[in-house]
Amino acid sequence: MKAKSNTRDLSPTEVDTFLREQKVGMLSLTNGQSPYAIPLAYSYDNNFIYLTLGPQGKKMEYIGKNRNACFTVFWVPQEYGKGNGSWKSVICDGEIEQLTTPEEIKKAVRVLEKHMGMPQGALDKILEMQIKNPQASNFWRVNVKSSRGKGVENFKEEFSE
Repeated sequence: MKAKSNTRDLSPTEVDTFLREQKVGMLSLTNGQSPYAIPLAYSYDNNFIYLTLGPQGKKMEYIGKNRNACFTVFWVPQEYGKGNGSWKSVICDGEIEQLTTPEEIKKAVRVLEKHMGMPQGALDKILEMQIKNPQASNFWRVNVKSSRGKGVENFKEEFSE
């Protein structure tokens, strides 16, 4: 049996726009033996996905063993499955790194403010706390090496033999 659908690849511009519009994605990591994925709020700018991560937990154990990361962002409408079969998804592969200089941390905070629709300076107290000890920063970024996206409006699937 063969299946055919109206799913299409997103253009690089559509991928970039989609990443700028969304606010939550899944960070997937591996320790070389098993996968681990966690949903996180993020911000995006120029092939960098910015994240805030707590200093402990399974994610830090995995990052310590393997810096490769996959970040997935997807969208489905609330009425999905009730006649509306539209959706979009983007998968980004890259390497995760902790931001440890005041300049990098400030950039991450400004990108976060803009991405979340906050006025510049809204997170200055957090910025001040983070740059007091930049080596212990909670700000990280995924340097996106490749990204690809797919989407569909009003999903249709046909089967044939």
